Amino acid sequence: MKGVAYAAGTVLNALATGIGSAFGIDLRTVVEIKPDEGSEVRVVINGVERRSMVAERILRAEKISGEVTVESEIPGGSGLGSSSAFVNALLVAVKKLKGEVLNAHEILKTNARISLEAGISYTGAFDDASASLIGGFVVSDNTKMRLYRWDRISSHAAVLIPHFKRGKVNWREIRSNSARILPAVKDAMNGDYCSAMRKNTEYYCEMIGYPLEIARAGWEIGVCCGLSGNGPSFVAFGSKSEMKSVANVWKNYGEVRIRRVVEKPVEKFIVPESIFIKT
Repeated sequence: MKGVAYAAGTVLNALATGIGSAFGIDLRTVVEIKPDEGSEVRVVINGVERRSMVAERILRAEKISGEVTVESEIPGGSGLGSSSAFVNALLVAVKKLKGEVLNAHEILKTNARISLEAGISYTGAFDDASASLIGGFVVSDNTKMRLYRWDRISSHAAVLIPHFKRGKVNWREIRSNSARILPAVKDAMNGDYCSAMRKNTEYYCEMIGYPLEIARAGWEIGVCCGLSGNGPSFVAFGSKSEMKSVANVWKNYGEVRIRRVVEKPVEKFIVPESIFIKT
């Protein structure tokens, strides 16, 4: 039984305030469960067998054993929601295997709780998980595990996977200066994703130590772009021609991929009203 989820590009990192915003990108993680009658859980990721405490925990809680095969286009530790996508796809595969209803809010809450308990995320990454599962642009309250906004915007995305590695994240310092990011929160809540992305990037590049020149190169040609998650990846969204333009200015910094922005859920989920915060 298979489950699929997408990458997530960041508009607003939730680490400072608990309010986050992200959008789905068509880089896929596919998880297939092949159950057997044994007691072991084996995990093979992109052809390599690896230990996954998260997969073991989820499957054993559901009394499922067997092999979990993962094929992912999302680089791990890149700021593109690879962990959120993996857990989403695994939870979807489990629910399909058991013949259960695919309730998006229940899946996302389970994902966030597992991410917090396993130490995968500082915030539970409800924003990344939501964009990964149901697509579109989302704005979330990660502490409440609910959404303020879910906007479907037809566009393309560019993803820069740079040569350099992730910087050191001092979450205490990031949170202690959270007042500086509040204008970006306001922009995201108003659906001004381009402005929120720029302000978010200025803040987090300074806090973590990434070169702001990468984002500036996109801003100078009029493209909405910025740092994704805690980095090191950068993302952009807009028309396909805009993404080709930003790819041209980013190509010296690393690998650039152009994909579409995901506009709808990967599966036929129930997206209940309970997932939304009424304002």
